[in-house]
Amino acid sequence: MQANTKVSIFYISMLGFALSILASFWIEHSLSSDALTSTVGTATIVQYLFAGAFMLLAWRTFPENHNSRRNSSRQKNIFWQVMVLGIVLRLLLIPIDSYTSSDTTRYLFDGKLAYEGIDPYQTAHDAPELQSLKEQWAPPEEHAKYATLYPPLALSLFAISASAGIEYAPLVWKLIVTFFSILTLLLAARLLKKMQREHYLPLIALSPLLILETGVGAHLDTISAFSILLIIDSLWKKKPIILGICIAIGTAIKLLPLALLMPIFVLAIFRRQIAFAFTTAFSTLFGLIVIYGTTFAIGFKPIGSIGVFFQNWRFGSPLFTYLENNSTSQVLIISLIALFIFGLAAISAYLYFSKANPRDKIISAMQYVVALPLVLSPVIFPWYLMLLAVLVALRPKPWLLAWILLAPLSYEVLNQFLCCTVWQPELWPLVILAFSVTSILLLSVNSFILSDKQLPVAFTNIMPKIIKRSFS
Repeated sequence: MQANTKVSIFYISMLGFALSILASFWIEHSLSSDALTSTVGTATIVQYLFAGAFMLLAWRTFPENHNSRRNSSRQKNIFWQVMVLGIVLRLLLIPIDSYTSSDTTRYLFDGKLAYEGIDPYQTAHDAPELQSLKEQWAPPEEHAKYATLYPPLALSLFAISASAGIEYAPLVWKLIVTFFSILTLLLAARLLKKMQREHYLPLIALSPLLILETGVGAHLDTISAFSILLIIDSLWKKKPIILGICIAIGTAIKLLPLALLMPIFVLAIFRRQIAFAFTTAFSTLFGLIVIYGTTFAIGFKPIGSIGVFFQNWRFGSPLFTYLENNSTSQVLIISLIALFIFGLAAISAYLYFSKANPRDKIISAMQYVVALPLVLSPVIFPWYLMLLAVLVALRPKPWLLAWILLAPLSYEVLNQFLCCTVWQPELWPLVILAFSVTSILLLSVNSFILSDKQLPVAFTNIMPKIIKRSFS
């Protein structure tokens, strides 16, 4: 493909992506029409698919630097154009009211309780003493029976937003998540420059998941995604105390960043960096003790209803749905535990055997260790994958990209929920997601296992035979 044609296609993809994202204003407007409300889920899916396709096209046509002054200058200009577009689109979505999720109203009501000195970890929304507050703040009824499940630092951000009052609290929260979304983009751009992978920028600057789940959904996972990059940045600076504190902060916003401690600790042990490994672990533990200890000291008991949530909710998880429908509860639990242990062992083996460069190795391990609990979880809302969307931008993998781009198929549930308050997820999004991701994963199985061509030959030779026999 000629350079000029490639650049033209790139700009067309940028325009197409921008129009796809701005379609949120039309989708939001359609909520005012009874005839269109039942199509919001379908419209959201189409929006995500088009935006995802344009993102991939922008990535594949982004000019790479071939050490010539002209190419370097062109890449630099386009790099900043992508940055500006990513930031502008994030800012333009601030006025949008969330229509894909009721999480924002949940956040703000939990924050209001904390601001008023009521422990949201011990007080469910249907408590009689909250009746007057419920009438003002109108938290989602589907969450009424559950106390909050969000960690202390997340709750503090909710409380800060709620302190602005019912009229301005949603705007304050939207400004907070948009601020962190832009910080995520800026930090990612810096990391990509360090890795000399500027051409990966569209995967994060133009990620429909990162933009729409911030600008429309206003999800806490936006801040959690930023904490992932903060952890990586601290790791590469080789400052174990700061690294541990960053992991603790990320965990106190949402629990999943704690998983990153595992590959960091294991790789350090394998490389005989014992002091680094244990300093990181102890500083993480110290940070969590300080945060949770302070929460207990002010009278809150930050345990919450996360166990009840996973016990009662089911959504968007192909593997869990299959296991639950085809086994007893005891077999289900044993299978999940066995898969989790096997997954951790496989990640450890990857860290030990892989000959990839250290940065690629740790990023891949982080992708696997974040993906593992999500794969086994009974609940996978699309915004849960925002952490993976950040990680995949640093080291793209086809199966991860497929998962991230197809997860929004589950938004079909909005069609009946918004028009008729019927929550009845269909099975077809899970089937498409499972088939697509598994197929791509099997096609790239060698690179998935150890992500390096210099692997033990016997291991890479035997895997295709195992797969072939499994499907024969």
